[in-house]
Amino acid sequence: MKRAGTGATRTVGPLAATCLAFAAIAMASSSELDSILQRLARPAPSSTPFIEARFSGLLSRPLIVSGELQYLGPGSLVRVVEKPYRERAEIRGNSVTIRRGDAPPQQFSLDQAPQMRSLVTSFSALLGGDVATLRRAFALDLHGSESDWTIGLTPLDPRVHESIRSILVSGSGGDPRCLTTFQANDDVDLMLLADSATGPVPAKADRKWFEARCRGMDSARQE
Repeated sequence: MKRAGTGATRTVGPLAATCLAFAAIAMASSSELDSILQRLARPAPSSTPFIEARFSGLLSRPLIVSGELQYLGPGSLVRVVEKPYRERAEIRGNSVTIRRGDAPPQQFSLDQAPQMRSLVTSFSALLGGDVATLRRAFALDLHGSESDWTIGLTPLDPRVHESIRSILVSGSGGDPRCLTTFQANDDVDLMLLADSATGPVPAKADRKWFEARCRGMDSARQE
């Protein structure tokens, strides 16, 4: 049994990760927010490529991994890392199984990792169009319009909020571009999704480059 908190957080905690800090005023009503959330729903099974970066004061350069996310239905997610190493994290209900390379699989329960449970809940509910679940777990606010939006999710559970300050999801129409998680220790996990996760990543990609991709800007202009 693998203890949650260290390897567990590094592996799936990054089901999330910085858009620019913004001071925009919420411009949409609750019905517009629900409309965008419903458009984000994807039929199961579905998959999307991702590129994820962790920015931390303890790291001299961001930790960047890439691969594929698979949505298998409510509460069932698979995160496959293809570069720079091979790892498969599979979440089914309350059980998490992680296999890195050819090593034996390790298992643990989400009961041991409330932070990860929050991330799994948010991502699964987003892909499933489950607005009710999102509203039970998070305070939601929408900035922008349906053509270019950012949804803020603030955990309502005080235990989760001790680890995760907020999550931002940015996109356009029914297509998410990135998922950003702001940790209480000031680490930031930024995950580019779908079209934003295609194309090469500069050798010295920094936070500005990822933030530009998060805003939908052409990465070529950032290199």
